Amino acid sequence: MFKIEIEKAMEERSMDQINSIARNNIKLYRKMRKMTQKELAEALDVTHSSVSAWEIGKNSIDMERLNDICRILNVSLVEILTENEDEEKVQKDEENKQLIEYVERRPEVKRLLKTTMDSRSDDVVVAIKLLEALKKR
Repeated sequence: MFKIEIEKAMEERSMDQINSIARNNIKLYRKMRKMTQKELAEALDVTHSSVSAWEIGKNSIDMERLNDICRILNVSLVEILTENEDEEKVQKDEENKQLIEYVERRPEVKRLLKTTMDSRSDDVVVAIKLLEALKKR
């Protein structure tokens, strides 16, 4: 399935277009993670100028390095190779992905969310105020 998604992302595109999409997405996801080129370079054990050269299209990125970038930025290869026309939607999808990962790591938060699903809105507001008061202690 993963191979099919990659093939679909690359369908009817030249290598120049694919490289351009990858460059733009690397920069987009790096910035969404509030990561500088220097920080990404350090994580990849390359120079800052290498990351800069990839992002502006001066140098191309080999597949092994692209996989490393995906791992560091916590995105799939499909996400890096797919053209994102709506940056706002990508940002929202990313925020949702982070929320889901957070809830999965915290079973007590998952339990809290499930509990609120069956609760009245005003009860949820009271619970929020209670949690906020406890947080200030």
